[in-house]
Amino acid sequence: MSDPVAEIWPDEAIEAIHLASLALLERAGVKVESPAARELFLAAGCTAADDDRVLIPRGAVEDALAACPPSYTLAARDPARAMLMDAAPGPTYVHNMGGARDVADPRTGAGRRATLHDQVLATRVMHHLTHQSQVTSLWQPQDVPDVLEPLYSYLVLAFETDKALGGPGISHAVQARYLHEMATAVTGADGAGGVYPIDLAFSPVSPLILGGEVSDALVAEVRCGGVVVEILPCPAAATTAPGAISAALAQQNAEVLSGVVLTQLAAPGTPVYYGPRLSAVDPRSGVVVSGTPETGVASLAAVLLARHCGLACDCYGPCSDSKVVDAQFGYERAVNALLGLAARPRLLSGIGELQAGVASSLEVLVIDDDVLNNAFYALTPRPWDADALDVEAMVDGVLSGHGFLGTKHTRRYIRSEFVAPLLSYRGGLGEWLASGRSGLVDLASERVADLVDREPVGLPDDVLAALVDLIAACAAEVGIGDFPDPRRALAL
Repeated sequence: MSDPVAEIWPDEAIEAIHLASLALLERAGVKVESPAARELFLAAGCTAADDDRVLIPRGAVEDALAACPPSYTLAARDPARAMLMDAAPGPTYVHNMGGARDVADPRTGAGRRATLHDQVLATRVMHHLTHQSQVTSLWQPQDVPDVLEPLYSYLVLAFETDKALGGPGISHAVQARYLHEMATAVTGADGAGGVYPIDLAFSPVSPLILGGEVSDALVAEVRCGGVVVEILPCPAAATTAPGAISAALAQQNAEVLSGVVLTQLAAPGTPVYYGPRLSAVDPRSGVVVSGTPETGVASLAAVLLARHCGLACDCYGPCSDSKVVDAQFGYERAVNALLGLAARPRLLSGIGELQAGVASSLEVLVIDDDVLNNAFYALTPRPWDADALDVEAMVDGVLSGHGFLGTKHTRRYIRSEFVAPLLSYRGGLGEWLASGRSGLVDLASERVADLVDREPVGLPDDVLAALVDLIAACAAEVGIGDFPDPRRALAL
């Protein structure tokens, strides 16, 4: 039987893309805006070029990949929720998209800037989603100081769920340092035994630029030890990357590899995973889009490229350019969720994404849980052994005259072989009309109302006090004298 993944991106294509990445790093290199990071590259045998660019030879890339641990564990407060990370196919852990600006009305698309209270409600909802394994900051709240926002958001996440937590996006070394301390307090992990308290994302700027502050933050944090690094480039094909999808993938791969090299030069043996976020553009307008199938096709290839390099991959899944929850929202999410899952990445992102990542809503979170419920089912092989294909049972069902519903064989399989909806309506039209609902969003709103009314998971008093103290210490270090009381932000 043919492999649809291999038909889209055969092994020869993945090898050709990877070789193009290595050639790109050797000939164009990467612009390194941090003097300290540039010195690390040059001391390792890379070559200085014009405009602060560094040419990275193939051997440096191969050495860096060889230094990456092949497997490690991302801790969770509940040890049963910890996540084993490696390059092998599946199981796939799911997490939400991160860093949206707006809270959107799923019916009209109208938005407002997110607050920390929105982060509280979203995390409470995500704690109860069936298919979400890791929770990260859904929004960037605007009612706390920018430099402290990742710390406030991490406090909310830790208070509202005991699932594995993804590190919020960071721009400064001080944020990384304090987040690391907070995560160690929450999980008790410190990297010993290959179990790490937090993963932090560092984003190269496309095309092929390692920003100054981000690079300094990366170097400083990995040298402290005990963290996992996700290299998270966000190129857009035809604008900040080439128009051919394979060439855009090669550039994205080169950007990831440049981050891997810098990480290993700063602290050999630091766990690293691959965070591809390649987008397409609308060829009529040049506007970046995310819900088109190019996202899923690129995600599929990125998983294979990461696996080729021996790295776990965090690719994109459900996403949409629709401004509301409508038919476009549904078909775009379903296609990209299936494509994102097809190569069985270790992590799949996208829960909660709306309006190409600008916004989110609580209703979208619960809808996505049902989208993934169907997608996971669609990609799970069904049994076809002698028990499932019990010919005697089939004959009895045919000849009994009473159908199959009452047979032992059907009763044995009816629950395991059929999808139980988490949200979708399957009742009759009369009952639907009598309910007064107008569509899927009404069902989602009812589900959200139930989830946000539940009690938070909470934190032990000593851990909560430690996190609050760390926020205060960070504020003092960066010179912020007036900041919201973290406990009040949790509505305690």
